[in-house]
Amino acid sequence: MSTCRYCKAVWPLLSSARSLRSASTTKSTIQRQASSVGKPGQLRHYAVPRLQRTGPSPLEVYKLSEIPQSSLEAVMNRNPEAFQRHTSEEYYKCAEKFHEAISRGSDPWSITLTGKNGFPVEVIHETACIMRQIRGPRSADAFATALWASASEAGYRPSILSLARHLARSGAYGRVAQLRKVEARFKQFVSTARDPDALTVEGELQYEQGNYEAAIRALQRALQVGAAGFEWKPYCQLCMGKAFVKTSRHDEARAIFESLSEIGLIEADIELGKLLRVSDRDAAERHLFTAASNGRADMFSLLSEIALEKAAESGDDKTSKEESQRWAKEWSKLADPRTEY
Repeated sequence: MSTCRYCKAVWPLLSSARSLRSASTTKSTIQRQASSVGKPGQLRHYAVPRLQRTGPSPLEVYKLSEIPQSSLEAVMNRNPEAFQRHTSEEYYKCAEKFHEAISRGSDPWSITLTGKNGFPVEVIHETACIMRQIRGPRSADAFATALWASASEAGYRPSILSLARHLARSGAYGRVAQLRKVEARFKQFVSTARDPDALTVEGELQYEQGNYEAAIRALQRALQVGAAGFEWKPYCQLCMGKAFVKTSRHDEARAIFESLSEIGLIEADIELGKLLRVSDRDAAERHLFTAASNGRADMFSLLSEIALEKAAESGDDKTSKEESQRWAKEWSKLADPRTEY
């Protein structure tokens, strides 16, 4: 199962769903207001303006024109070990097939891509994983969510877990009616208490919902049953550390983050930077710089904030204050993608 990094793919779809609910409520209200009682037993009807569609149409959400095949190739080149069984042409044909169904008016949540003249379920899943990692167009996120949903309908475990994890980490779990079946299948995996990846997702879900002790229990169970190793083990440990921070078990959290930092998990450096910001500012800066230098440019903003804190605490030491202010300015520039050098 290909591990996918998190982003909020489902938000355009949630926005559309909210708009549809709003439109339905507005329509019924106008219908009530457009009718008034005349003679006993009669309703007098008045003309009302035609309601315009609110929210984006499926073709506005799923814009394949924004995603050339070269975008898929770029992701595959960054992850050669994850995507080596099929070509970019095969993955792109899968996306095209889905888009063709949308163009014919099919519901994005009920499109079946398997079966005769269809695609193997692993191709659908891996296409979703690739879409999930494309940088830029929001349509790629929407494609990832819907393709995972399609593969999940076929009972494909990797897609069920990937989509459940995506929903959990984006705060969308339980909020998309069309995905309730996927969530139910995910809970079936959790209920066995034998699937470490599913238990990891359950722990992340409980963490996102603020149930930190429940998260720790699920994550501990995942580590117990997956003692020999499992795909999402580093993320299980990462979430465990974050839950320890929330429950004031800082020493345990630091030990976990440091071990993950040593194996190159950038998210652990970010958590260490936040955790050590007060107690060990120099160490915090080192970890934040490591993260910022490895694709997390937003961490330059935190480095700028720390430099400003140092400047404010410099007192009468003019040299230290000026140096900290200079660093704050440089970090701020690096945090701004619009800055030209």
